[in-house]
Amino acid sequence: MAVTLDDLLWATAHQIALMLKVRVVLLLPEGETVTVRAGFPPEDTLDESDIAAAKWAWANNRAAGRGADTLPGAKRLFLPMQTGRGAVGVVGIDRDEPGVLLTADQHRLLDALADQAALAIERVNLADDVDRARLAAESDRLQAALLTSISHDLRTPLASILGSASSLNAAGAVFDEATRASLIGTIQEEAERLNRFIGNLLDMTRLESGQLLPRTVLSDVPDVVGAALQRADKILAGHRVAVELQPNLPLIDVDVVLFEQVLFNLLDNAAKYAPAGTQVRIRSWREAGTVKFSVDDEGEGIPPADMERIFDKFFRVRGSDRRRAGTGLGLAICRGFIEAMGGTIVAGNRPDRVGAVFTITLPVPAQARLIAESVQ
Repeated sequence: MAVTLDDLLWATAHQIALMLKVRVVLLLPEGETVTVRAGFPPEDTLDESDIAAAKWAWANNRAAGRGADTLPGAKRLFLPMQTGRGAVGVVGIDRDEPGVLLTADQHRLLDALADQAALAIERVNLADDVDRARLAAESDRLQAALLTSISHDLRTPLASILGSASSLNAAGAVFDEATRASLIGTIQEEAERLNRFIGNLLDMTRLESGQLLPRTVLSDVPDVVGAALQRADKILAGHRVAVELQPNLPLIDVDVVLFEQVLFNLLDNAAKYAPAGTQVRIRSWREAGTVKFSVDDEGEGIPPADMERIFDKFFRVRGSDRRRAGTGLGLAICRGFIEAMGGTIVAGNRPDRVGAVFTITLPVPAQARLIAESVQ
């Protein structure tokens, strides 16, 4: 477990206080000045003369305050905590007894403790800098992926729409009915794909901004599954569809719109990765205090190396070039929606044959159990 900066500062203040029998405050930079970040005892405060001495010690990288040449009227003695890279903070000490604050030996011990603390603080700061750099790099990577996705996934259907519309406009009168119907069908299909893509972008924006608040209601499993299948009818037209719902399933507490979107995305994913003519199956059953759903296909399955990343934004499993293009957002949205509704979703490969399977687990709500018991 990583040590936090606050934990380190408190431990340092406590160690100095115990070893030197003094009161301790530790100050770290904040903008152009320094502020108190830890102390022992923790309720100790600084007066104006102490604050002035601490700021001077930080700005000039020299001792200030009680017993020093600069601002000796302060209550505490302030010393910069330094490493080879420079100062990282200021330590302030005082005690109630008048006279010399530290003996020569105690001063050497304080210097050693301050140097040790400075190195530890620098390591924590460097680790934080690495984390910030990693997050910045990840943000840049996601932005680049988003731009790539938008440029590709908008341009491809737009090209089809523009090509079909231009053909109809230029030579529609000479086309036979079948050709015109085909071109119109292409326009409609690609426009629907554009609509799904934009919807996925909006859904991901809602998830990442924290604005997604599910409006859950008790819902009947066959109704939700049926609505998703009806919506995915065109996408599944080239596949055999199997539906296996256990009888007398309890009601589930879901946001109907979000849950239908999850099932649609999983069906769309199955149709995308499984060859035409193969089976796409959706199942639901009760297991202990949960209701489970699965969507499986007869495609190539998920490569083991991709299993951990399958729900990452913009990640796409590599495979056949004939596969329909996707945004790499559908499965990330599935996980976000399901977790927002208190469930889980996992990916795997089918145990009975080649193919992928996605399994959703939702808890059976207390209201549904009461309704089921009253009916029995």
